[in-house]
Amino acid sequence: MKTERIKQFIKLLDRSSMKWPLLFFSVFYLSIILATFAYMPWIALLMLVLMVLFILIGFNHFERYMRYLEQQYSSVAPTLHLAQEDALYRAPIAVLIYNNKHEVAWINPEFQHHYGTQQLLGQNLAKLHSGLGEIVSQENPDKNWQLIEINQKHYRYLHQPTYQAIYFIDQTPEHEMVAQRAFDRLVFGYLLIDEYDELVQHMDDSETSLFDAKLLNGLRGWAKQYGLYLKRLEDDRFLVLCNQAALDVLEKDKFKALEAVKDGNANQSIPVSISLGIAYSEDTYYNVDELANQAQLNVELALARGGDQAVVRTYNGQARFYGGKLNVNQNRSITRSKMVYQALLASVEQANRVIIAGHKFPDMDAIASALGIHKIVSQQGKFARIILDRQELSDDVAQLLEFPAIKNEASNLFISLEEAQEIVDNRTLIVMVDHHRPSLSAAGSLVNDYEVVIIDHHRRSEDFPTKPVLTFIEPYASSTSELVTEFFIYMRNSHETLNKTEATALLAGIIVDTNNFASRTGARTFDAASYLKSRGANEHLIQQLLKEDLHRLLERNEIIAQAHYINDDIIVSKAQEGKVYDNVIASQAADVMLTLKQVEASFVIFERPDQTIGISARSMGNLNVQTLMEEMGGGGHLTTAATQIKDSSLEQVYQDLLETIQRNKEESQ
Repeated sequence: MKTERIKQFIKLLDRSSMKWPLLFFSVFYLSIILATFAYMPWIALLMLVLMVLFILIGFNHFERYMRYLEQQYSSVAPTLHLAQEDALYRAPIAVLIYNNKHEVAWINPEFQHHYGTQQLLGQNLAKLHSGLGEIVSQENPDKNWQLIEINQKHYRYLHQPTYQAIYFIDQTPEHEMVAQRAFDRLVFGYLLIDEYDELVQHMDDSETSLFDAKLLNGLRGWAKQYGLYLKRLEDDRFLVLCNQAALDVLEKDKFKALEAVKDGNANQSIPVSISLGIAYSEDTYYNVDELANQAQLNVELALARGGDQAVVRTYNGQARFYGGKLNVNQNRSITRSKMVYQALLASVEQANRVIIAGHKFPDMDAIASALGIHKIVSQQGKFARIILDRQELSDDVAQLLEFPAIKNEASNLFISLEEAQEIVDNRTLIVMVDHHRPSLSAAGSLVNDYEVVIIDHHRRSEDFPTKPVLTFIEPYASSTSELVTEFFIYMRNSHETLNKTEATALLAGIIVDTNNFASRTGARTFDAASYLKSRGANEHLIQQLLKEDLHRLLERNEIIAQAHYINDDIIVSKAQEGKVYDNVIASQAADVMLTLKQVEASFVIFERPDQTIGISARSMGNLNVQTLMEEMGGGGHLTTAATQIKDSSLEQVYQDLLETIQRNKEESQ
């Protein structure tokens, strides 16, 4: 006992602020004793006795002090323990204490309150709530307060593993306030009546007034139904304002209420379509001007995709598409085509070289339109080359490139991607034909590194180049070849610029993309074909180009043989596993399957040469295959679309396709 006390005394002295003064004094006092001992031993001995007595008296006082502290602690400890327990019991903070088996050992009433009458003692934490199990299982728990959701309530919690305790503070009211603020955030939108001027151009004043009144009443009813603010800015343009809560309802209903507005004009036999661009911010603080600009970009995206749809997107966020089931904007503006042609010439004039690129595994439309653009650029005296990978050519394209007029000029026409990367500079212009998605481009990263002109007939997707200087996307043109042909029609002295081989290639591009003028064919398509025929396009050569050998015919039939109905009007073929097919054969198989009785949509799933899984989709128009393929990472048109999927199997893609089709059917009901 004495030994223990001495140790305590020494520890206390060591921690004391008097340690160094006492040590100095002791050394000094001993030095005096030693010095005195030589001359006056009896005095030295007396001083030593006094020092020993001082130490003994100090230790005795320490003993009494320690006993006093122990008595005080013994009297206070029970009260302090009770006070601690009472504080935990009555605290507004929920407290949970668990045992070594991660079971509830003790809880206070505040914690029990959140579970009602449920018996909690002895319950395993992981079974009680998976989040609680994760908390106590962490090897290195965070020492700061963290967030967790339990039973639809939001808490901040602090885990103290030393005491096997978890403390919870209910943050649900604050969370609800933040959520409410989010619901109250401003949502900005623009609504456009597609092709309004063309709708009313043949009406007299009374008919226009009746049309406007009926349309406006329908829109006002829609706005009132969802709590929207609607203000007419121009004849065809409206401002739409609402909060986040209203937008959530609109999206939940897939903007279907707008269909009633369009159907309201059915009695007048006027096909009305509406495009809507909606923008909002996910940040607490936002600029209204930025919302307005984003809403304008969104409505332009809706129009670029063909109109008759709503586009909802935050700034730099993921766009969500609704609608787009009608073939609107089919009457393309001739004036716009002329303006785009002039703008193209202006962009070419500012560049010192032009690189033209189609999509990977180019089809006839991509190659033909690239040849056409090459001719236009060359006529302006500018350096022009087409990026071509000869390992990615289908049979019909390979045969086209063997034409003498093309083969003999190949060195002045084509370069590889590697060669293009070596010659580009800050004044290089990239022209993308028959595509607009960088991920599909034969030009690779060049389309994001340099200024780009886009000429395409596929509906616009979110995947888009970063530096577009000119965008010409006409979703309801038959082909990019048709768009490029119209450029030649507008060129002066056009009969001197387009030779027979180029005219044949462009006509072949139109024929392939329209399936021999059977689909996506308008008056402008036949005008373009007529012009190309006048320039010497040889339909007999085209027939030779498009002829297939017996092997390819058998391959197409192999795909068709795997077809089966998944609904009364939808047919799907999952091609033979382990066998690679090219895009042309898969597309042809989908086209053939679409001609079967009662079939409204056809899909071909196949393994591609680039080790991805492809889907070729076709529709008669009642089912929008473009939106289906966009959900699976692809795109295209309302009636023709496709996608390529990496790191998956035929069976997995097949199951994903079935789920996507089923989900869209349920949403459309």
